[in-house]
Amino acid sequence: MDDTDRPWLKTILAPNPSAMTLEGTKCFIVGRDRPVVIDPGPADEAHLAAIERALSGHAPSAILLTHAHADHSAAAPALARRTGARLMMGRGAIGSDWLESFLSGWVTDGDEVQTDAGHIRVVSTPGHSPEHLAFFWRGEAATDSGSIFVGDLLMGSGDTTLVAPPEGNLADYLASLSRVEEIGASVLFPSHGSAITEPGAVIGRYRAHRWARIAQVAEALRTSPSAEPERLVDAVYGPGLDPVLKGAAAGSISAIIRFLEERDSVDAKQ
Repeated sequence: MDDTDRPWLKTILAPNPSAMTLEGTKCFIVGRDRPVVIDPGPADEAHLAAIERALSGHAPSAILLTHAHADHSAAAPALARRTGARLMMGRGAIGSDWLESFLSGWVTDGDEVQTDAGHIRVVSTPGHSPEHLAFFWRGEAATDSGSIFVGDLLMGSGDTTLVAPPEGNLADYLASLSRVEEIGASVLFPSHGSAITEPGAVIGRYRAHRWARIAQVAEALRTSPSAEPERLVDAVYGPGLDPVLKGAAAGSISAIIRFLEERDSVDAKQ
């Protein structure tokens, strides 16, 4: 567990640090006697054991997934089997057939799951992936205005998260930022990085960064209209980008190109 732990909330950090996951993926346990587990994380036996210790013998009422990516979900089937908990996520994931066979059911926008620490409402937040969900926690044990577990919609540091084809959709992502902002929760818990205690400022920064990147890609396309995304990386991100991140950068550019094409198509029809 880490220093973001609060009454009625435990955080278990998975041992999977990387350029994309920061210090690792966070698994959240909301409640004590009747807890809910959010994003168990990667299939690592030591990590699973840490989650079970944190549960202190209490069976979860549910295991909820923000999305199907393996760094969030791969431990979920084993945890569900060991605890008897229901495993649930949103519909629409790409390439998640292996995971869907273990599900107890689906959750959709507006559904609620009860814990002994309040209720958790499902909020649809596509963009990073089609099925991406956030979970809005309200109740006496939560902060005054509630907390939202935002998965990969936001990171606990920096000003960007991956939105790339085939799963990512930039228009959806921007709409999801606005949706979380409108809820007005006092704390956001991303799956990677520290808790966000100034949600409005951070969401504003993420939105501004994305629109600045859109403008950069649009300018690069004016110079090289037929260039593939991979050939635009240096022009958009600069020549000093870490080679490990170049694939993600090209994916982000691809999502922006699609966004611009769709917007131009809408404008042409009006």
